[in-house]
Amino acid sequence: MIKNLQRTAVMRNPGMAAATLTEAQAEAMKSAAANTSTGPMMAFAGMNMATQAGGINAGNLFQMQAEQAATAASTAVPSPAAPSSDNWTCSCGAVNTGKFCAECGAPKPAPAAGWTCSCGAVNQGRFCSECGARKPTGVPLYKCDKCGWQPEDPANPPKFCPECGDPFDDNDIQ
Repeated sequence: MIKNLQRTAVMRNPGMAAATLTEAQAEAMKSAAANTSTGPMMAFAGMNMATQAGGINAGNLFQMQAEQAATAASTAVPSPAAPSSDNWTCSCGAVNTGKFCAECGAPKPAPAAGWTCSCGAVNQGRFCSECGARKPTGVPLYKCDKCGWQPEDPANPPKFCPECGDPFDDNDIQ
């Protein structure tokens, strides 16, 4: 009884029902073609009569499955992408992880250079352009003196410049 209930439950999915019906129709066609007593013509005519009398069309079931899938896809709420330090949003709206936008090909914007004030503004000079606070002392900001590359966090550079290989030292402090 449990196996019968499981088989019946599977038929609630139109795609599974269509697949089962297609398999049954293919098996019936094989049997009809092998019928030697009344001939294949009469067997196929009987199958056609059964379909016309109220049989289910597998094509309609496959179409119903496709419509349900399309409806589910259009009503699904996209889950927000997990925040990552590698993600960036292009001006076209696409969220990317590489150096170029996957949609329009635009290059990844350069990170804001300078120091970040306690008010949140990124600044280049000795004073904040938003609140006027003085640049913190003792926080050196690095920029490669050979090629101009700046790390995402100018206060914590890598040991070597990834663009030209020059070691970061006192000559690279801004």
